Amino acid sequence: MNRPLLALAISFITGIILNDIWGFVPGVLLLVALACIFVALAGCFWTWWDNRWVFVLLFILLGWYTSGVDGMRHPNGLERFAGHFVTLDGMVAREPDVRKDYTGYVLATDAICIGDKRISARGLALVRVFGSSNGYGYGDYLRIKGFLYQPEEPGNFGAFNYRDYLARRGIYCLMKVDKPDHVQLLGVGGNAVVRLALQGKARLLQVASQTMDERQAAVLSGMLFGNKGGIDQSVNDAFAQTGVAHVLCVSGLHVGYVLAGVLLLAGALGLPRRSVPGLAMVVLLFYAVMTGMGPAVVRASIMAILVLMAVRLGREKDWPSALALAALVILYFEPSALYDIGFQLSFAATWGILYLTPLIGKLLMGRWGWPRWLGLPLGVTIAAQLATLPLLVYYFNLVTPVAPLANLLLMPMVGLVMLLGFLGLIAGIVFLPAAMFINAGTGLLIDLFTGLAHMISLLPGGSSYVATPPWYAVLLWYAGLVGLVQLIEGRLALPLASSSPLLLPLLRMYGRCNRLVPAGIALLLVLAILWPWSGTDGQLQVHFIDVGQGDSILVRFPGGRTMLVDAGGRLGSLDEGRGVGDSVVVPYLHRLGMDKLDVLVVTHAHGDHAGGVPPVAEKLHVGALVLSCAPGYEELLDLMAPLGIPVYRVGAGHILHIDESVEVTILAPARELPAGAEEDLNNASLVLRLDYGQVSFLLTGDIEENAQRALLGSGAVLQADILKVPHHGSRFFVPEFFDAVSPDYAVIQVGKNNRFGHPSRDTLETLTNTGANVLRNDRDGAVLFATNGRDVTVQTGR
Repeated sequence: MNRPLLALAISFITGIILNDIWGFVPGVLLLVALACIFVALAGCFWTWWDNRWVFVLLFILLGWYTSGVDGMRHPNGLERFAGHFVTLDGMVAREPDVRKDYTGYVLATDAICIGDKRISARGLALVRVFGSSNGYGYGDYLRIKGFLYQPEEPGNFGAFNYRDYLARRGIYCLMKVDKPDHVQLLGVGGNAVVRLALQGKARLLQVASQTMDERQAAVLSGMLFGNKGGIDQSVNDAFAQTGVAHVLCVSGLHVGYVLAGVLLLAGALGLPRRSVPGLAMVVLLFYAVMTGMGPAVVRASIMAILVLMAVRLGREKDWPSALALAALVILYFEPSALYDIGFQLSFAATWGILYLTPLIGKLLMGRWGWPRWLGLPLGVTIAAQLATLPLLVYYFNLVTPVAPLANLLLMPMVGLVMLLGFLGLIAGIVFLPAAMFINAGTGLLIDLFTGLAHMISLLPGGSSYVATPPWYAVLLWYAGLVGLVQLIEGRLALPLASSSPLLLPLLRMYGRCNRLVPAGIALLLVLAILWPWSGTDGQLQVHFIDVGQGDSILVRFPGGRTMLVDAGGRLGSLDEGRGVGDSVVVPYLHRLGMDKLDVLVVTHAHGDHAGGVPPVAEKLHVGALVLSCAPGYEELLDLMAPLGIPVYRVGAGHILHIDESVEVTILAPARELPAGAEEDLNNASLVLRLDYGQVSFLLTGDIEENAQRALLGSGAVLQADILKVPHHGSRFFVPEFFDAVSPDYAVIQVGKNNRFGHPSRDTLETLTNTGANVLRNDRDGAVLFATNGRDVTVQTGR
């Protein structure tokens, strides 16, 4: 066991995974672990056999046991009161998350009050206080009144599970507080060192807000401390699409700059070398506390201290052992961190840089003769991109071929921004005008950085979205990458038996084509990750996306073209519904590998249908925008005008020629609307009929009784196999309309516990009486129909 720490870390991780697969049996695991300890100690004492595999088994059991114990943390009791207005007493356990419209506090509660009753309840709750920030921080003991609730399970296929994410951090309830004056300060507590670190950070950020504009200060806060709450979404998108989003997440890059600063300061002050590791440990720990003790900064700090200790003791610097020890330390205290995206990306990027860079640098600077000043940084960024590519595709569906160029151009600026920014903030504590002078230059650098990132993100082919690959494709990528490196460096031979005369021709062919083998393996790995795993297989797919109280329907045609009917939102102004488009609809499309839409249909201009349209149109290339001939789209058209998307106004009798095998017919509204239509947008909704072979869909928008009667009298063919129930299943319906459609399936797009009382009991009873199988987004999540024109299959998100 040349690297025992590496073997033990892999064993520990295996145990964590086994606990998730087979569950936790503490008694059996403990007995087996004790037996392993006894055998291992006996083997060490008598040295009568090689007991390395006993230690491997022991750490597998230890990882299994630790993960099982961690998973036994039951909900803290607050969930019993979910769904009620309550008062919580507790201490702010972490740094507040300050956003533009709310401030988030993780509250370690002591008690919960309902009416006159005060009940002891210990646990964590995530409290969101809407309105202006009231300046509370870590250690403040607060009394907060608001609505307590539990996060919902995701309803859409492959969506991020926010409930599990919070549960892994011991948080089982959220609280919504509408007014800042519902928060009362009762006292101050907490760890003095943590409070000091966070107060110092808050003071530094206050200097930033006083000496820079809001946008620049937000970016500097992200670069120095990983705070991304105040950064514009457009900046986040540009950084992600150019592959430089890591500058806003405190990682090895930031720790490296801090460590470099410590070493320079120690050298300038003439400190003895033996004191440098201790000083570095204190500074890095203080910085880790300031940045929230995330996995990336903890990993980088542990490795940095180990390297310093190795230099101090004259020991060999072995990066695999240092990386393994960092993983063991983090996972021992928090086994669930293994499934944290930040943990995975940090360790993958570090492994890639340390394992792949030597080979890539040898190719760039040796075989191809690139100068070191260019080959080395390019090799580092290519190595990091190769190591994180499958994770970025798996979690974010994003591929950024432009990332190496972006990192070469932008990374030299990061150190300068951090140096000037930190000096400016320190100077501002002593003398604010000095900070204004320094930060004027820092602000220009930040503007240049963000401007270049935005320009690079606009390069054709610079980024694209691909379908989510299966988990085994991710494992295949890493296994293949290791095998490829070993093969190129001559440490791995292909398993061809030279002693067999039957294989001699193959050996000779391999000898002539051995240079093509690595290229072939690389091509297969790329195909495994970028393969269109979520294709339609020549079928018609109709996705009823779970957007809460709103409508959004994705149609994927057999020939590969796409149509989105509505994009969700909130009832009200279009601006209020943008969040649904950004956070639900766009990610849903990206998970399917979509970065363009052939047709975007808006049935009518209410916010719960059209609110998500602007972000969808901004983030995906849209070929055509289809609206009804009814009025009410003026605000939407003003928002869409800068995008230059062709607009088509349609009415009853029009046919959309999208796919030659699927007929898309507009059944309503009439091209000449009756008087009063301007005030009745629901009844002016577009109604679409899709026919593919023997299977038909009827998508009805929000039509109510008047429009339903008009359709009954129009002579249009209404019978359909799948009906999108009008107006979220409201009580404004005509029973004869449902009888005429006579669907096999009826889908109601509706949000849970909505204030409108949708769906109506009468509607549900009438649909059931027609023989329809009723599916609902609030209960079933997203609903996916796939058909070959004869048979229909149905999947639901829950």
